[in-house]
Amino acid sequence: MDMARRPIREYDAKRMLFQAMKEYGLPVPEYKGVLITSLDELDKIDQVGERLVVKPDEMFNKRQKLGLIALDVSPEEAKAFIRENWGREVHGGKIKHFLVEPYVPHEKEFYVAILSEREGDRIFYSEKGGIDIEENWDSVKEEFVPEGELSKLFPDLHRFVKEYDVSYLEINPYTIKDGRFVPLGVLMQLDDYAFFKGKWNLSFPEPFEKQSFPEEEEVEELDKRTGASLKLTILNPEGRIWLMTAGGGASVVFADSIYLQGGGKELANYAEYSGNPSTSETYNYAKAFFKAMFKHPNKPKALILGGGIANFTDVSKTFDGIIQAIKEYQELFHRDNVHVFVRRGGPNSDIALEKIKKELEALQIPVRVYSEEEAIDRVVKEALELF
Repeated sequence: MDMARRPIREYDAKRMLFQAMKEYGLPVPEYKGVLITSLDELDKIDQVGERLVVKPDEMFNKRQKLGLIALDVSPEEAKAFIRENWGREVHGGKIKHFLVEPYVPHEKEFYVAILSEREGDRIFYSEKGGIDIEENWDSVKEEFVPEGELSKLFPDLHRFVKEYDVSYLEINPYTIKDGRFVPLGVLMQLDDYAFFKGKWNLSFPEPFEKQSFPEEEEVEELDKRTGASLKLTILNPEGRIWLMTAGGGASVVFADSIYLQGGGKELANYAEYSGNPSTSETYNYAKAFFKAMFKHPNKPKALILGGGIANFTDVSKTFDGIIQAIKEYQELFHRDNVHVFVRRGGPNSDIALEKIKKELEALQIPVRVYSEEEAIDRVVKEALELF
């Protein structure tokens, strides 16, 4: 099954996490954070504590490096920080949600992330957590936990991920205070196919109030008319790295790899097609995608046709639609010197990879093709070398 990963707000993620840890009998403090969704709600801050942390809760990271986290401030300073940054434009959107929490003095910061995959879960961890984790990535260690087993290093967090259908959990940083685990920064994505289980008392929010694009609306209409899943979100319309990825999990992994390798400022979009769309559906989806991609004539550009290993999506059938759309836009592919990177696995993927390589080479469009055995990080690294 192609799993759709959906991000949630840090406020909701922490409420879920703290509640689960209490259910497991772990010594965690009460969660006292509040979510501010209107300037009329600033009085709620007075009940949080005397020293506070304030940050946007719009499901994007690197907030501290953008000067968007206020640490160890008074309630009045917190209110002033929110007023000053309310409606600030970041990544094409406006900030309208802020998380306010008690400030936790600490010295040591740690990092842990759990990524669910088809055959198990990967757990990344480091004793050098915080805003410089990317610069300290060589300190990150990895534990792979096969499906059906539980992590020996982080059993309670891993249990939470499994029981609450969490697709991706990143806690950066966390600290240990008076012997208690304290998560300071949390990113979380849920498997929306598990929504019917009723484990979550929340709704999936849209990424922060952002500029809308007609191509997004076009894809939304396509999505409504099919049993498959077709998604497109423009993050940076002038970005030069475009992701047309199959499956929500692959979308997240590719995007994370781009950020971790320093290419975040060039990432143009989030996209997903899954659920075995037909050739014509994929063709119409790709046409809407390319309309957005070629609005700004930057060169060179990288188009990554990525994905993991599909269970039931006919890769060859979907690639037929993508190839047909590329042929119609070939002049713009040449205008913007687009290099195409293809990494995919699943039913008929060998036919699909051979076909797209042959067709794009005939169109004189630079293309590199990889099987599912190739690491996603390597594909991203080679794409980033264009810039």
